Amino acid sequence: MRNRIINKLDLYLLCWRSFCLQAVWNFERMQNLGFLYILVPVLDKLYPEKEKRIQSYRRHLEFFNSHPYFANVLVGIVARLEEEMAKEGEVKSEEISAVKMSMGGAFGGIGDSLFWGAWRPFTALVACVLVIIFLGKWEGAWLGPVIFLFLYNFLHFHTRFKGVLEGYEKKTKVVRLLKKMYYLRTIWSSHVVGLTLVLLTGLVVLFRDWEAIERLYFLAFFLSIILLNRWRISAARLLYLLIGISCVGGYIF
Repeated sequence: MRNRIINKLDLYLLCWRSFCLQAVWNFERMQNLGFLYILVPVLDKLYPEKEKRIQSYRRHLEFFNSHPYFANVLVGIVARLEEEMAKEGEVKSEEISAVKMSMGGAFGGIGDSLFWGAWRPFTALVACVLVIIFLGKWEGAWLGPVIFLFLYNFLHFHTRFKGVLEGYEKKTKVVRLLKKMYYLRTIWSSHVVGLTLVLLTGLVVLFRDWEAIERLYFLAFFLSIILLNRWRISAARLLYLLIGISCVGGYIF
Protein backbone atom coordinates (compact mmCIF):
# COMPACT_ATOMS: atom_id res chain seq x y z
CA MET A 1 0.00 0.00 0.00
CA ARG A 2 2.94 2.31 -0.65
CA ASN A 3 2.08 5.86 -1.76
CA ARG A 4 -1.59 5.34 -0.92
CA ILE A 5 -3.80 7.51 1.23
CA ILE A 6 -6.06 4.70 2.39
CA ASN A 7 -4.47 2.22 4.79
CA LYS A 8 -5.46 -1.17 6.16
CA LEU A 9 -7.13 0.35 9.22
CA ASP A 10 -9.38 2.42 6.94
CA LEU A 11 -10.37 -0.70 5.02
CA TYR A 12 -11.25 -2.61 8.18
CA LEU A 13 -13.34 0.35 9.29
CA LEU A 14 -15.25 0.08 6.00
CA CYS A 15 -15.83 -3.61 6.73
CA TRP A 16 -17.41 -2.91 10.10
CA ARG A 17 -19.52 -0.01 8.83
CA SER A 18 -20.86 -2.27 6.06
CA PHE A 19 -23.13 -3.97 8.62
CA CYS A 20 -25.27 -0.81 8.43
CA LEU A 21 -25.68 -0.95 4.64
CA GLN A 22 -29.44 -1.58 4.86
CA ALA A 23 -30.11 0.39 8.04
CA VAL A 24 -31.57 3.26 5.98
CA TRP A 25 -32.90 1.23 3.06
CA ASN A 26 -35.50 3.10 0.98
CA PHE A 27 -37.79 2.29 -1.93
CA GLU A 28 -36.55 5.08 -4.19
CA ARG A 29 -32.79 4.46 -4.23
CA MET A 30 -32.50 1.26 -2.22
CA GLN A 31 -29.09 1.04 -0.47
CA ASN A 32 -27.64 4.40 -1.54
CA LEU A 33 -27.60 6.00 1.93
CA GLY A 34 -26.06 2.92 3.49
CA PHE A 35 -23.37 2.79 0.80
CA LEU A 36 -22.52 6.44 1.42
CA TYR A 37 -22.43 5.86 5.18
CA ILE A 38 -19.84 3.11 4.69
CA LEU A 39 -17.59 5.35 2.58
CA VAL A 40 -17.82 8.54 4.68
CA PRO A 41 -14.53 8.05 6.64
CA VAL A 42 -12.61 7.40 3.41
CA LEU A 43 -14.24 10.31 1.56
CA ASP A 44 -13.46 12.66 4.45
CA LYS A 45 -9.84 11.56 4.32
CA LEU A 46 -9.53 11.85 0.54
CA TYR A 47 -11.30 15.21 0.19
CA PRO A 48 -10.37 17.63 3.01
CA GLU A 49 -11.77 20.53 0.94
CA LYS A 50 -15.43 21.07 1.77
CA GLU A 51 -16.69 21.50 -1.81
CA LYS A 52 -15.01 18.35 -3.14
CA ARG A 53 -16.19 16.38 -0.14
CA ILE A 54 -19.79 17.47 -0.72
CA GLN A 55 -19.51 16.48 -4.38
CA SER A 56 -18.25 13.03 -3.38
CA TYR A 57 -21.19 12.62 -0.99
CA ARG A 58 -23.68 13.55 -3.71
CA ARG A 59 -22.01 11.15 -6.12
CA HIS A 60 -22.95 8.22 -3.90
CA LEU A 61 -26.53 9.30 -3.28
CA GLU A 62 -27.53 7.85 -6.63
CA PHE A 63 -29.43 4.57 -6.94
CA PHE A 64 -27.58 1.51 -5.67
CA ASN A 65 -28.74 -2.03 -4.99
CA SER A 66 -26.76 -5.23 -4.51
CA HIS A 67 -26.41 -8.17 -2.16
CA PRO A 68 -25.71 -6.87 1.37
CA TYR A 69 -22.59 -9.04 1.72
CA PHE A 70 -21.18 -8.95 -1.80
CA ALA A 71 -21.67 -5.19 -1.91
CA ASN A 72 -18.44 -5.04 0.09
CA VAL A 73 -16.49 -5.99 -3.02
CA LEU A 74 -17.84 -2.84 -4.63
CA VAL A 75 -17.05 -0.85 -1.50
CA GLY A 76 -13.40 -1.82 -1.89
CA ILE A 77 -13.38 -1.08 -5.62
CA VAL A 78 -15.05 2.32 -5.21
CA ALA A 79 -12.70 3.27 -2.36
CA ARG A 80 -9.72 2.59 -4.64
CA LEU A 81 -11.27 4.51 -7.56
CA GLU A 82 -12.06 7.47 -5.31
CA GLU A 83 -8.47 7.44 -4.09
CA GLU A 84 -7.12 7.48 -7.65
CA MET A 85 -9.54 10.25 -8.54
CA ALA A 86 -8.46 12.36 -5.54
CA LYS A 87 -4.72 11.81 -6.13
CA GLU A 88 -4.26 11.83 -9.88
CA GLY A 89 -7.59 12.74 -11.43
CA GLU A 90 -7.33 9.82 -13.86
CA VAL A 91 -10.71 8.41 -12.86
CA LYS A 92 -13.88 10.34 -13.68
CA SER A 93 -16.98 10.40 -11.50
CA GLU A 94 -18.95 8.88 -14.39
CA GLU A 95 -16.67 5.84 -14.33
CA ILE A 96 -17.33 5.27 -10.64
CA SER A 97 -21.08 5.48 -11.20
CA ALA A 98 -20.85 3.09 -14.15
CA VAL A 99 -18.92 0.53 -12.12
CA LYS A 100 -21.48 0.65 -9.31
CA MET A 101 -24.43 0.28 -11.66
CA SER A 102 -22.96 -2.50 -13.80
CA MET A 103 -21.41 -4.62 -11.06
CA GLY A 104 -24.01 -4.08 -8.34
CA GLY A 105 -26.61 -6.22 -10.09
CA ALA A 106 -24.09 -8.94 -10.97
CA PHE A 107 -22.86 -9.25 -7.40
CA GLY A 108 -26.47 -9.22 -6.24
CA GLY A 109 -27.21 -12.28 -8.37
CA ILE A 110 -24.14 -14.15 -7.11
CA GLY A 111 -24.90 -13.31 -3.50
CA ASP A 112 -28.56 -14.32 -3.75
CA SER A 113 -27.64 -17.68 -5.30
CA LEU A 114 -24.92 -18.39 -2.78
CA PHE A 115 -26.38 -17.16 0.51
CA TRP A 116 -30.18 -17.13 0.12
CA GLY A 117 -30.42 -20.05 -2.30
CA ALA A 118 -27.71 -22.40 -1.00
CA TRP A 119 -25.75 -21.54 2.12
CA ARG A 120 -28.56 -20.42 4.45
CA PRO A 121 -30.83 -23.42 3.64
CA PHE A 122 -27.84 -25.76 3.98
CA THR A 123 -26.74 -24.46 7.39
CA ALA A 124 -30.36 -24.47 8.59
CA LEU A 125 -30.65 -28.09 7.42
CA VAL A 126 -27.54 -29.04 9.39
CA ALA A 127 -29.09 -27.46 12.49
CA CYS A 128 -32.40 -29.28 11.95
CA VAL A 129 -30.59 -32.60 11.51
CA LEU A 130 -28.82 -32.15 14.85
CA VAL A 131 -32.09 -31.27 16.59
CA ILE A 132 -33.80 -34.35 15.11
CA ILE A 133 -30.93 -36.67 16.04
CA PHE A 134 -30.90 -35.39 19.63
CA LEU A 135 -34.68 -35.11 19.86
CA GLY A 136 -35.69 -35.08 23.52
CA LYS A 137 -32.09 -34.76 24.70
CA TRP A 138 -31.29 -31.17 25.68
CA GLU A 139 -27.56 -31.91 26.07
CA GLY A 140 -27.30 -32.36 22.29
CA ALA A 141 -30.24 -30.44 20.82
CA TRP A 142 -28.77 -27.03 21.73
CA LEU A 143 -25.94 -27.68 19.27
CA GLY A 144 -28.35 -27.11 16.36
CA PRO A 145 -28.76 -23.31 16.57
CA VAL A 146 -25.15 -22.84 17.70
CA ILE A 147 -23.78 -24.75 14.70
CA PHE A 148 -26.15 -22.84 12.40
CA LEU A 149 -24.93 -19.45 13.61
CA PHE A 150 -21.28 -20.50 13.45
CA LEU A 151 -21.39 -22.06 9.96
CA TYR A 152 -23.52 -19.35 8.39
CA ASN A 153 -21.58 -16.43 9.81
CA PHE A 154 -18.20 -17.98 9.02
CA LEU A 155 -18.83 -17.54 5.29
CA HIS A 156 -20.79 -14.34 5.90
CA PHE A 157 -17.96 -12.56 7.77
CA HIS A 158 -15.32 -13.92 5.41
CA THR A 159 -17.21 -12.50 2.43
CA ARG A 160 -17.60 -9.07 4.03
CA PHE A 161 -13.96 -8.61 5.03
CA LYS A 162 -12.36 -10.38 2.08
CA GLY A 163 -14.64 -8.47 -0.28
CA VAL A 164 -13.43 -5.03 0.81
CA LEU A 165 -9.75 -6.01 0.89
CA GLU A 166 -9.74 -7.81 -2.47
CA GLY A 167 -11.92 -5.18 -4.12
CA TYR A 168 -9.51 -2.45 -3.07
CA GLU A 169 -6.40 -4.36 -4.17
CA LYS A 170 -7.63 -5.69 -7.51
CA LYS A 171 -10.33 -3.17 -8.46
CA THR A 172 -12.49 -4.45 -11.33
CA LYS A 173 -10.08 -7.36 -11.91
CA VAL A 174 -11.60 -8.94 -8.81
CA VAL A 175 -14.26 -10.45 -11.12
CA ARG A 176 -11.62 -12.84 -12.46
CA LEU A 177 -10.74 -13.81 -8.92
CA LEU A 178 -14.36 -14.69 -8.14
CA LYS A 179 -14.34 -17.27 -10.93
CA LYS A 180 -11.45 -19.07 -9.24
CA MET A 181 -12.82 -18.80 -5.72
CA TYR A 182 -14.86 -21.42 -3.96
CA TYR A 183 -18.17 -19.53 -4.11
CA LEU A 184 -19.66 -21.25 -7.13
CA ARG A 185 -18.38 -24.63 -5.93
CA THR A 186 -19.97 -23.95 -2.55
CA ILE A 187 -23.38 -23.56 -4.20
CA TRP A 188 -23.11 -26.96 -5.88
CA SER A 189 -21.55 -28.83 -2.96
CA SER A 190 -24.09 -27.51 -0.43
CA HIS A 191 -26.94 -28.99 -2.50
CA VAL A 192 -25.20 -32.38 -2.67
CA VAL A 193 -24.30 -32.48 1.03
CA GLY A 194 -27.77 -31.21 1.91
CA LEU A 195 -29.45 -34.07 0.05
CA THR A 196 -27.12 -36.54 1.77
CA LEU A 197 -28.03 -35.12 5.18
CA VAL A 198 -31.73 -35.43 4.40
CA LEU A 199 -31.29 -39.10 3.49
CA LEU A 200 -29.20 -39.85 6.58
CA THR A 201 -31.70 -38.08 8.81
CA GLY A 202 -34.47 -40.13 7.26
CA LEU A 203 -32.62 -43.33 8.11
CA VAL A 204 -31.95 -42.17 11.68
CA VAL A 205 -35.61 -41.35 12.25
CA LEU A 206 -36.70 -44.54 10.49
CA PHE A 207 -34.77 -46.79 12.84
CA ARG A 208 -35.81 -45.15 16.08
CA ASP A 209 -37.90 -47.09 18.57
CA TRP A 210 -40.92 -47.02 16.31
CA GLU A 211 -43.44 -49.68 15.48
CA ALA A 212 -43.21 -51.29 12.03
CA ILE A 213 -46.34 -49.51 10.79
CA GLU A 214 -44.95 -46.14 11.92
CA ARG A 215 -41.75 -46.79 9.99
CA LEU A 216 -43.75 -47.62 6.88
CA TYR A 217 -45.77 -44.41 7.22
CA PHE A 218 -42.61 -42.35 7.58
CA LEU A 219 -40.88 -44.10 4.67
CA ALA A 220 -43.89 -43.56 2.39
CA PHE A 221 -44.07 -39.91 3.40
CA PHE A 222 -40.31 -39.43 2.90
CA LEU A 223 -40.34 -41.01 -0.57
CA SER A 224 -43.40 -38.97 -1.55
CA ILE A 225 -41.59 -35.72 -0.75
CA ILE A 226 -38.59 -36.79 -2.87
CA LEU A 227 -40.92 -37.74 -5.73
CA LEU A 228 -42.77 -34.42 -5.57
CA ASN A 229 -39.44 -32.61 -5.63
CA ARG A 230 -38.46 -34.54 -8.75
CA TRP A 231 -41.67 -33.29 -10.37
CA ARG A 232 -40.45 -29.72 -9.86
CA ILE A 233 -42.96 -28.91 -7.15
CA SER A 234 -41.86 -25.63 -5.57
CA ALA A 235 -40.39 -25.58 -2.07
CA ALA A 236 -43.19 -23.26 -0.90
CA ARG A 237 -45.89 -25.72 -2.00
CA LEU A 238 -44.03 -28.59 -0.35
CA LEU A 239 -43.92 -26.58 2.88
CA TYR A 240 -47.66 -25.90 2.75
CA LEU A 241 -48.25 -29.58 2.03
CA LEU A 242 -46.19 -30.58 5.08
CA ILE A 243 -48.14 -28.16 7.27
CA GLY A 244 -51.44 -29.49 5.94
CA ILE A 245 -50.47 -33.13 6.50
CA SER A 246 -49.25 -32.32 10.01
CA CYS A 247 -52.55 -30.61 10.88
CA VAL A 248 -54.65 -33.48 9.50
CA GLY A 249 -52.45 -36.11 11.13
CA GLY A 250 -52.58 -34.33 14.48
CA TYR A 251 -56.39 -34.13 14.29
CA ILE A 252 -56.82 -37.82 13.32
CA PHE A 253 -54.25 -39.34 15.65
